[in-house]
Amino acid sequence: MNRETYLGDGLYASWDGWQVKLRAPRENGDHVVFLEDGLTLQAFMEFLDQLPKADQLAGG
Repeated sequence: MNRETYLGDGLYASWDGWQVKLRAPRENGDHVVFLEDGLTLQAFMEFLDQLPKADQLAGG
């Protein structure tokens, strides 16, 4: 899967079978971050798991 998915707020994500690519288009060129499969991607997933869920933020 190398197709981009729009995540919102001007951010796109894609997967090339090895890494997640996050791309934010800008006037003077895209800002791009690559999260390699393995430790970096796992650390990011663990970070996301620690964030409050949307219902917790809304006081639910």
